[in-house]
Amino acid sequence: MGKVKHSYFKDIRKMFFLYAMVPVALLTIVGLAASWFAWKHDLERTTRSDNAKMAASLETAVESYSSVIEKVSEERYVLDGMTVDQRVSIFREIYDISNKLDRRGYLYVFDRHMESVVSGTSEIPNYLDMGNYLDWGIFRSMRSDPGKVQLKVVRDENSDSMKLILGKAMVFDNEVLGFVTFVMDSMQFGMDIARLESQTVIADEYGWVLAGNSYSLLDTMERFIIEPDSKGVYEDEIDRYYIASQKILDGRLIVHSISSMGSQTRFFESIAALISFIFIMLIAFVYISTKNMAAKKTKDLYTIIGAMEQVQSGDLDSHIDSVISDEFKVISDSYNMMVESLREQTEKNKEMGKLVAVSQSRQLQSQFNPHFLFNTLENIRFMSKLDPDSASRMILNLSTLLRYSIDTIEETVTFEKDAAYTENYMSIMKARFNERFSYTIDISEEAKGCIIPKLIIQPMIENAVKYGFGGRDCLDVAIKGEVSEGLLKITCEDNGTGMDQENLIEVRNLLEQQTNRSGHSGLYNIHRRIQLAYGTEYGVEISSEKDKGTLLRVILPARRDERVA
Repeated sequence: MGKVKHSYFKDIRKMFFLYAMVPVALLTIVGLAASWFAWKHDLERTTRSDNAKMAASLETAVESYSSVIEKVSEERYVLDGMTVDQRVSIFREIYDISNKLDRRGYLYVFDRHMESVVSGTSEIPNYLDMGNYLDWGIFRSMRSDPGKVQLKVVRDENSDSMKLILGKAMVFDNEVLGFVTFVMDSMQFGMDIARLESQTVIADEYGWVLAGNSYSLLDTMERFIIEPDSKGVYEDEIDRYYIASQKILDGRLIVHSISSMGSQTRFFESIAALISFIFIMLIAFVYISTKNMAAKKTKDLYTIIGAMEQVQSGDLDSHIDSVISDEFKVISDSYNMMVESLREQTEKNKEMGKLVAVSQSRQLQSQFNPHFLFNTLENIRFMSKLDPDSASRMILNLSTLLRYSIDTIEETVTFEKDAAYTENYMSIMKARFNERFSYTIDISEEAKGCIIPKLIIQPMIENAVKYGFGGRDCLDVAIKGEVSEGLLKITCEDNGTGMDQENLIEVRNLLEQQTNRSGHSGLYNIHRRIQLAYGTEYGVEISSEKDKGTLLRVILPARRDERVA
């Protein structure tokens, strides 16, 4: 083992870190995080607001002109010939909508032979001048579903601009006799989009773009590449975006609002990296400078620390007699007295230490002896072919139990924790014996937080499995924990072969012995550890009857872990 590096002037450095560097670091981090979240919240709020505003404007315009289409499609006189007053009435309503919404639409009415009846422009646009091609575009949609206003996004080949076409078939006597259409130019929406803070794209359900000011998320055919239901953060090879999408008109049009997050995110990341670098360098400087200063001025401290390291390694014969400073002389004298006291106390605790070490060693050997590991690994080998998922769970249970058993940091744990890890052992037994073995665990809420010596429950279960099966085909084991009258009572009951009175008396006598000269270490070690730790009034009680099972009861003081609420 290498020499441990010590920290000197701990109080001074602690005060410096706690009252200077830590507050500054926390304020910096909080400020940076608050700026990041404020910016992100504002960006998301603005994007959603722009999206809702554009969607509402577009939906209002489309629904307004759709209402005119509905009205015109129901008037037979539009096809048979309109009077001047009727024509004026229709176009006046169109102009009112156009002026109110600042959205201009052009009305076109065709008869069944695609002859123009009403035209909002001097010439029929190329995308409406289909002649006999009624199975194309908007006309196909109107014929397929004549009872509904149809919608289509098309490109005007003459102006290379996108158009939004609304249309509905004119049905009289169950026969399509004509078509009513409105055409809206995408330029009208482009002006509103330009006023928004976020980039916005209006597309149909197939991704064809009607209007927009973002071209980074379009494919080579100029279709919007994001799914219609996309929202939140989207990232590609170039940038990171926040996207808010809203469907309108039964999902036939989608408004996507897009805000770039990449540059601002990289800015915050750069600031965070720079601040982290500064604090790391500052901490390193303080650490090195204070250590060098302490090393020059505290020679005696090295002597004391060296002696303490010897005690830490188990050498209680160390003695300090070479310090010069009066301040450290007091420490060295106190240290010498402490070591002497420890030496005496060690002798008194020797039995307890040996018993705990033997218990842990034998528990580990009992749980993971070659026979147990061989059976478990054999089961895993077969299960990996037949049921890989079960094999994986069994490996996880075995590794978790092994890690818990060899962990020597904690000698006492909560009842809940010991039961949770013990359940890994029971799960392995369940997988090994299948339907022949079953178990239940019932721990009251009050008992879960009580502290117990580590590895108390598992030997009880192992005892039940080892001696309970006998000639039986099945074994049921029930673990129960409850608190009563200030005592924690843990029971392990099985329906195994049980013991006759002679064997039961022999086991009870063994539990009362000061030393264990038999080969049965599991229950004895539990009983002895409890009595040494808590007193002779606590320990293991056992009752059994031949062919009727065995009941083990462990009695402990109900002491709760202060960390458990």
